[in-house]
Amino acid sequence: MKKIIIFIFFNLLFSFNCYAKKSNDFIIYLHHDANDSDYYSSIGTEVIHRALNSYLGFSVTSSIGYAQVTDKTNYQHSFISWEGGMKFGYFADFSFYAEFGVDLLELAFNDRSDDDYLHHKKTYNTDFENDNFDPAYSDNDIDGYVGIGSSFMIEQIKVTGFVRFREISGYNWQAENNTFSGIELAIVF
Repeated sequence: MKKIIIFIFFNLLFSFNCYAKKSNDFIIYLHHDANDSDYYSSIGTEVIHRALNSYLGFSVTSSIGYAQVTDKTNYQHSFISWEGGMKFGYFADFSFYAEFGVDLLELAFNDRSDDDYLHHKKTYNTDFENDNFDPAYSDNDIDGYVGIGSSFMIEQIKVTGFVRFREISGYNWQAENNTFSGIELAIVF
């Protein structure tokens, strides 16, 4: 139930982009962050909320994308991610911000009670998983990130550079790399 409440709250906050005495920007972006051969690529939306005639504010982001991440045993995992996050900072033609976010797919569909049964029966998808993963250990926390970034805007085009520390895990694996850097190209409406 807690996950459903968080999910509903995030979507309400994301859709709450128009109210009195506020200035809002709607952004559509392409995003790519990487570390060595690991990467996240996505397309998403962002709504910046700030008071009229002020550059301080926050934004709410949501993106869907594809990721490839290498675990500590040098096996590369591929998955789809639906990330949601928030940024707090100074939003103008040149912006600075701090951000955090979570993988909304894992937040919505991560049911640990069913997973325990499957892991004790050793029913993994591949022979590699059956041979290398301990069925008594299942550490699949909700993936998330924290980061900082800056951007500049020319007309309606916005370019952002950022660094993120990501917590990435799956059933019985942890990511080898946790620090990612990237670039984002956006159109501002």
